[in-house]
Amino acid sequence: WTVKFIEANVSFDIDKTISVFETTIRVLGGLLSAHQILTVAAEASGMPRRTYSNYSGRLLGMAEDLAGRLLPAFNTPTGIPYGSVNLRHGVPAGETTVASVAGGGSLILEFGTLSRLTGNSTYYDAAFRALVAIHDRASPIGLVGNHIDTHSGVWVAVEAGVGGLVDSYYEYLLKGYAL
Repeated sequence: WTVKFIEANVSFDIDKTISVFETTIRVLGGLLSAHQILTVAAEASGMPRRTYSNYSGRLLGMAEDLAGRLLPAFNTPTGIPYGSVNLRHGVPAGETTVASVAGGGSLILEFGTLSRLTGNSTYYDAAFRALVAIHDRASPIGLVGNHIDTHSGVWVAVEAGVGGLVDSYYEYLLKGYAL
């Protein structure tokens, strides 16, 4: 019932500015996870296909629609995405060029999964380019700051650590490797 409700009532064609990072890990990730549970994971676990026989696959289409609306954020000289994007109009005028490392470098799992499921490498390529752009700017011992300018690639805040604004970057390096 919940899937049918989401399919019938959720649209991303709205004039709303959202966080690229939060929307990717929570909404895009949720759609992809639900789709996989209803298809690939169900079959792999031995659950009879008839359990989900009414599932249309629409959640994957919704995930692709959402990701397409997030992609304009990656249109920066470095490939590191802006932190926010308007779902209908793209990057808002005056959007800051400063992004957190977690926000720019923690998108590979969801975008990579979407590419695998759709056969469209555009999503993976965008997230991978952002991840590499941050990685290439790490210190000689592999540490990164916590904020970077998406246009110049210059560290705006050079403090390194594993707390907020950076932690997901290191987590997603491992997840991206596993992907």
